[in-house]
Amino acid sequence: MLFEITKNDTLKRYLSKWQPRELDVERFIVSADSDNNILDSSVFGEPLLIISNQVKTKFKKRADILAIDRYGNGVIIELKRDRGFLGVETQALQYLADFSAYKGQDFIKQFSKTNTQLEEEINSFIGGNATLKDINKSSRIILLAREFDPTIYSMGEWLSNNGVAFRCIQYEPTEIDEKRFISFSIAFDRSKDILNPLSLGAIAREPSYYWHNIARADQEWWEYLVEAKQIPACFDSAPGDQGEKILTSYISGDVIVAYSKGFGAIGWGVIENPESYKLAKVGGAEDRLKGDCMHRLSINWKAVATDLSEGIKPASVRDNFDIYHPLSTSVSIDPFKAKRLIEKLNIKCKKV
Repeated sequence: MLFEITKNDTLKRYLSKWQPRELDVERFIVSADSDNNILDSSVFGEPLLIISNQVKTKFKKRADILAIDRYGNGVIIELKRDRGFLGVETQALQYLADFSAYKGQDFIKQFSKTNTQLEEEINSFIGGNATLKDINKSSRIILLAREFDPTIYSMGEWLSNNGVAFRCIQYEPTEIDEKRFISFSIAFDRSKDILNPLSLGAIAREPSYYWHNIARADQEWWEYLVEAKQIPACFDSAPGDQGEKILTSYISGDVIVAYSKGFGAIGWGVIENPESYKLAKVGGAEDRLKGDCMHRLSINWKAVATDLSEGIKPASVRDNFDIYHPLSTSVSIDPFKAKRLIEKLNIKCKKV
């Protein structure tokens, strides 16, 4: 919420004349860092893959967005241009009740005209976190509105107590000197404990395997990353954004398979010092992309392609190792499959 400081040094809420339509907001929330239908992590606190927009229910109504999260959970997203009143969550529950009947391959058949294409997108998005059989085993609701009536939160508490994960995200449009801005904040959330009851911060995870997209399919950029012993992340190249969150989520022992769009798997390494994360200085010696991709983390490279063309192509990775290319910066890989791919990289690439 934005306030103007009056002449009497009091706060006056700033009300913008700009009122974006629901379809406008729907466009805004798609990630600019993805060529695919992934909702912006900065808005939702997590990446979400869009399965369908304005999807019809069996009662001939339309849900705004149907998506899945990294673990294959179905997500019903309802957008409201203005205030979210009691009743909008009931509408979303109706959609959830309808869509929750479709699980695994039935879900894919129901919401895709081209099953193979959607299967590949889902596999590329969830990585090693789930399988196609897990798709839509659990479902949840996200509401997005300018404001929410407090009764919505009371209903959200009741729903969460009955096992329905529920989140409200508030947005605020602002227009100042002909420039338009929009902010998003999570106003209510009862999702994490229901969806991942064991994923508490106090419980340390074991090292795992991940795709990591180097962002630019450029030979000079790749040579720099190898020499500097770094992996990058882009987004806004600002403190606290999704790029920082991704790099600081890695732990000591995590194994990283570097991915370059069009070239596939181009090398691998191990994160040994997760505390090495830094936001490089724009204009400094580490600024190789004119201010872009400034989030950096040190990596101990084990084997790397001397030239990007020497990488294992995405189709080959899929056909020979059953690993799909990542749809976003970082995607987990099944450990058994990752080890087989790494064995191939050790043969094909230069040992470091």
